[in-house]
Amino acid sequence: MNETMIVGEAIAGRSAAVRRDLLRLSGDVAVHTLDLAELLYEAQTNGYPSQWGFESLADYAQRELGLKPRKSQYLSKIISVMHAVGLKRTQFEHAGTSKLREISTLDPTGSYFNKDTHANEPLVDHIVRLVLDSDEMTVEQVREEILRLTGRLGPDRPTTKSYTVPLSAYTDVIKPAFELIRMRLGSQGRDADGAALDYSDGAVLECICAEVLSDVHNQPEPIELPMEGEI
Repeated sequence: MNETMIVGEAIAGRSAAVRRDLLRLSGDVAVHTLDLAELLYEAQTNGYPSQWGFESLADYAQRELGLKPRKSQYLSKIISVMHAVGLKRTQFEHAGTSKLREISTLDPTGSYFNKDTHANEPLVDHIVRLVLDSDEMTVEQVREEILRLTGRLGPDRPTTKSYTVPLSAYTDVIKPAFELIRMRLGSQGRDADGAALDYSDGAVLECICAEVLSDVHNQPEPIELPMEGEI
């Protein structure tokens, strides 16, 4: 019984210390980015946010630290991936947050099919290579290598487009339409906190456009050519 109480007190003490340090470091994120990332990862791994009364790490980070949900998630993911591939901070901190963010989108348990050798290569090896060789690459070069390893070059290369619409059009038309499509698509999986992941705006827009193109009523009327002798 006493041992259980001691362990529980130690866990509670560590949880409180992590929360205190996170609040302190969040005052200067640019200087303490990786320190913050390591504590966010520890908090997520041990379920501290729920103990603190928050729904998830992203919810906690946004409400208490003023971090955007996406930022807290990718910071924690960086440390998660580095741990998974066995790299210590002294080995990856030189890469910088921008490159580490790109590299950590790779799945350490996944593989890349090399068409030249006709063999599957563990992505863990490529992750380590990219981190250790990051000084010789720009962020754009790292991003291109990520696209190659995930098979998203050529026609599958990501592209970003921006459009301007009236606020009323977004509120009354676009947003409700997107929500309807997301309800139909369901969840795209779950994040590290176990929360359901919605499909991106890009995926939703592709679905809407595909429906428009597949509707026969939107196809041009076929042109009837005159029969021979009718001219």
